[in-house]
Amino acid sequence: MVSRFAALLGYRSSNLPLCLAYLLRGGQFLAMALAAALTACMSPGPLPFSNPYGAAPADPAAYWQGESTAGMQQTAISSHPPEESPVDTKLTYDLPALVDLALNCNPETRISWEEAKTAAAKLERNRAAWYPTLTAMAFGQYFKTSFPIPGGALTSYGYSSLGSLNLAWTLFDFGRREAVIDAGVQRLSAANFTFNRKHQEIAYRVANSFFAYQAVLAKVTAAQQTLAAANAGTASVRAKLDQGLATRPDVLLAVQEQAKANYDLQDARGSVIQAKADLTTGLGISPSYSLRLIDLSKLPLPAELVQSVEKIANQALEQRPDLMARLAQLRAREAEVKKARAEFWPKVSLGGSLGNQYWGDVHTTPPGYGSYSASNLVGTALLTIEWTLFDGFERSNAIHEAEAKKQASKAELEALRLEIIRDIWKAYANTKTMLEKREFALALLKAAEESYAATQESYNHGFSTVIELLSAQKDLAHARYTEIDSRATLLQSAATLVYATGNQGKEERNAGSETFGHRLP
Repeated sequence: MVSRFAALLGYRSSNLPLCLAYLLRGGQFLAMALAAALTACMSPGPLPFSNPYGAAPADPAAYWQGESTAGMQQTAISSHPPEESPVDTKLTYDLPALVDLALNCNPETRISWEEAKTAAAKLERNRAAWYPTLTAMAFGQYFKTSFPIPGGALTSYGYSSLGSLNLAWTLFDFGRREAVIDAGVQRLSAANFTFNRKHQEIAYRVANSFFAYQAVLAKVTAAQQTLAAANAGTASVRAKLDQGLATRPDVLLAVQEQAKANYDLQDARGSVIQAKADLTTGLGISPSYSLRLIDLSKLPLPAELVQSVEKIANQALEQRPDLMARLAQLRAREAEVKKARAEFWPKVSLGGSLGNQYWGDVHTTPPGYGSYSASNLVGTALLTIEWTLFDGFERSNAIHEAEAKKQASKAELEALRLEIIRDIWKAYANTKTMLEKREFALALLKAAEESYAATQESYNHGFSTVIELLSAQKDLAHARYTEIDSRATLLQSAATLVYATGNQGKEERNAGSETFGHRLP
């Protein structure tokens, strides 16, 4: 019938939009709108793959090369983002500046931000349940009916239409909507806390990568110093050989140590590229960007731990965003339990509709029965009470499911609490150990420098052998690397302890004033 009515109005199944129809009769308005298709009924274009089975890999061991089609254009992704470079080439970046750069460039911050916005939008969607819904409806048809009558059949045909506005409003649902909104509020809080923790995570990763990168740069400098000492030692041994005061094996040992120093230098330079790639990945930029960074030796070191591990752990349990997020998830599960229990109660709703119904050009045969047209205003109002009395124990099982999820959230919260305490104790012990090792590393470097200077002077005067000289040179190189590692490891340990405490906001970048004797870089 609908297709015949469409044909009567002149509609053709082509690529034309179906317009709204308004019919007037006798000056009366008929609120009739046929289903409005605002976009053209376009025929689909060519499929990307004319043979989808042929486009799949032909063999499990064969590499898929793809199928070039006119409908698909494969474009390469550039290593540089299309926007302007976020790196300021005139700025010397310290750690806070690098963290700012990472928070603006790292896509993980945008991911967590969009997830928080999604939770906010979902909460607003849930709030819509408190408002009524108003729906416009239009219906049209062409009909033809036939009824048997004595001596023949009574046939009527014509068309009719109906346009109306329908109202639906839930008045009481005994806590269902409140529970849904409470759960949405808690999930929004969880998303916001997760967003904060993501900031802290990125700052922590950048700090670790920055310390590692600076340590590698310092090792390059140390390797260059070791190579210079090896070159000088080789030259000194060769000079003694020319004077008959050294043997050829002595020269070969010196050359061997010189080659080893060269190898260590190249190895350190190669590590710089790896460390830079790790740092730029945490920053969210390409490794091809050039960064000017402050020197590791200019970074202040924590002097001492001024708080006990118990106090630090208590602070972490009060402010860790991921723990707050887990607590919000538990509150959301509790709201879901309330909603499941509310399903046992009825719902009271208000409904209604108001519209106009039109019958036009209704003809009957035989002709003696006449023809007619009519236009009537129709309306209804309903107060509905809906109460499910039995549903096969679905609601009871829904409560059990919600309770189980709530208990699981409690267990997850407790597991995270224990994990936080464990991380605090481990980071505290590690930092305390690194503070002590730092002192020994400095003492070791000082002793190695003095030993090498004394051995070199003794060798020049003929009181020490080349083996003793080379041994002192190795010890000095090892002491330099140990000092660099102790500095970087101490900074990383302190950053781990600060990250474990979960300091909020920008203070996380310079956190540690309460935990340590001064603020960390």
